Amino acid sequence: MLFTYVPRPVVLGIFVFAFLTLYIFFGASNGSGVFSAEERGEHGIVLREGGFYPSSLTIQTGDSVFFKTMMADNFWPASDPHPIHTYYPENVFDSQRPIAPNESWQFIFNEPGTWRYHDHLNPSLRGEITVLPKGGAVYTACKKETGQCFDEIIRNTVKTQGVGAAYALFAETYEKGELPRACHWTAHQIGEEAYELFKRGEIFSITYETSYCGYGFFHGFMEGLLREDPDVEYALSFCDEVGKQLGLLGLQNCYHGIGHGFTEDPPDPRVLGNFEAMIAPGIEVCEYLFKSSFTNLNLCLTGVFTVPAGFAEKDEYGLSLDPEDPFAVCRTQPYRYQKACYGEITPKLDSILEGDFAQFPQYLKNISDENIRDLIIWVAPSVMIARDILKDDFSRFATICRNNFSGNERKICWGGTILGFFTHGEPEKQYKKAISFCESSSFDSAEKDFCYEELFHRMDSEYIKEKMYGVCNNEIPKQYRARCLAEHHTSVYRDMPFE
Repeated sequence: MLFTYVPRPVVLGIFVFAFLTLYIFFGASNGSGVFSAEERGEHGIVLREGGFYPSSLTIQTGDSVFFKTMMADNFWPASDPHPIHTYYPENVFDSQRPIAPNESWQFIFNEPGTWRYHDHLNPSLRGEITVLPKGGAVYTACKKETGQCFDEIIRNTVKTQGVGAAYALFAETYEKGELPRACHWTAHQIGEEAYELFKRGEIFSITYETSYCGYGFFHGFMEGLLREDPDVEYALSFCDEVGKQLGLLGLQNCYHGIGHGFTEDPPDPRVLGNFEAMIAPGIEVCEYLFKSSFTNLNLCLTGVFTVPAGFAEKDEYGLSLDPEDPFAVCRTQPYRYQKACYGEITPKLDSILEGDFAQFPQYLKNISDENIRDLIIWVAPSVMIARDILKDDFSRFATICRNNFSGNERKICWGGTILGFFTHGEPEKQYKKAISFCESSSFDSAEKDFCYEELFHRMDSEYIKEKMYGVCNNEIPKQYRARCLAEHHTSVYRDMPFE
């Protein structure tokens, strides 16, 4: 399915008039008129209605750049990537606060390289600054240990060759074992860059590849679409087209993107430290769209809760997670919202525990609700497996699930691990790591049967029929092939409504 961008109508008012007046008064040629004499002594970048101007700037080490806006609203210049601003060394290319229209912000660039940046208050507004060493030699400051090189290459591939080429490069890099970023993160960035193409009216195609890595593509794409153009009906129609092309899972992840896009990042300064106020606008939209369907409402709500959960994980905007009681905020939610809340806070246990999966069961001690317990046991391994995804030995997940749980909960823990392979694993080859897991020597024959059935259910959900048949016939151990080719597969985890 192909899409082109259709801008939503904008009402011209006093702010637009004021902008045009300033624009004419100061001149449209290079934007330098908005700066003082002191500021004009170096370089200036102006945020205008169409974005940063100039959008690309080349300077030398030690040069200063002044950032200013001609718009009526505040802005916040900061290094890519959004929202963590980590590309520039020590995260210092970040104004750390909104800059008002009557202010400017200065930054001295001492690090050679090409530095992409954005407006933290409107991440779709982007620019880049190339800093040359004294003498002018070309220099690229990609830092492989942070994943910056790969991020830049992937984004540029989307921009110059399209979404399909970016996914092909992604798959090739993953196959070589050189992927420096989590699968979902990369798909999210491809989606963000695809939105930039879409916004400019370039052809955009929904392909099977956009389903990779837990549909991260649509999370990034919808975030850009809705933060720039918050039209709920337009977003809903887009999701309908995604559903037609990619089926139910594509539609559901697009609904998640709606909740994500209607939750402010960063939040309004007036709601800093107030979790409830941060989620209120997104909840209102989700209720408006999906009140009569708990399944769709929950999908939308997961997109809402994931935003402040991310703030709390990083101790931002007055929010934080209590290592002793990270779920405290969820207990105060209406029961129909708790599934989304617990489901989005659970992944943050990975940061609290620094990947120590063996410690996660301690957070279940005071949770008696069976639905909530099952949810946490399902989600935690699916997230924490990401740290091990390039390894070949996953026996610790088999052992930890066995030692800490019994009965159905133990199977749910193993099933969540299988889910993690498909969320973070190599595109089109996620089953390989899952087979390795199922073949763990710690599983007895009945447990292996269960593991493979869970794998087949996940394959059936993720792969088209032709792909499923090919894997069953050529990759699965012979004793399980007939079961793999069966029409129906079941999962141990029951996605229960919280009503």
